[in-house]
Amino acid sequence: MKRILTVVFLLIAIAACGADFKLAYINSERLREEYDAFADAQAQFDKDVAGWEAEAAEMEQELINLQTELEQQALLLSEEKKQERLRLIQQKQEEYQQYLGEIFGTGGKAERRNAELTSPLLEKINEALVNVAEREGYDLIMDVAGGNVAYIDENLDITDKLLEELNTMFPE
Repeated sequence: MKRILTVVFLLIAIAACGADFKLAYINSERLREEYDAFADAQAQFDKDVAGWEAEAAEMEQELINLQTELEQQALLLSEEKKQERLRLIQQKQEEYQQYLGEIFGTGGKAERRNAELTSPLLEKINEALVNVAEREGYDLIMDVAGGNVAYIDENLDITDKLLEELNTMFPE
C-alpha cells in the first residue's frame, strides 16, 4: 500500500510540474501464460513436483500399511514386538514429515527449483522491458497483475509489445 501511495504522489508531482510523462503497464500474468519459455519452465516444474509427490505418496502408503498391519496383528504380538513396530512407525512418520519439509517447505527443493527455472526468464523479461521502455520513451511501467490498480486505460497496456520484444530478443 505504501508503494502505491508513493507512485501516486510521484505521478501527481510530475503532473503538477507540467513535465511530459509517459506511462504504461504490463500484465505479468499474461506474460506467464503467453511467453512460451514460461510454459516450458512450468511444464518442467510440474514434472519435478509430480515426481516428488509420487515419492511422498509411496512413503505415506508405507506408513498406512505399517499401521494397518500393526492393528491387524496387535492381539498376536508380544508387547516388545508392538513397541518395536510402534518405533518403526514413528521413525517412518518422522522421515515422511522431514521429506515433506525438505521438498515442499519454505526454502525447500520445490521453491528452489522454481526459482532456478524462472530466474533466467525474469532476467530476460526485465531486459526486454528496459528495451521497450527506452525505445518507446516510457517513464513508468506498472504491473497490473498484483491487483493494486483500481483503473487504468487499456490503451496503456504494452504487454503485447513486451511479448513481441521477448520473442525477438530470445527466440526459442
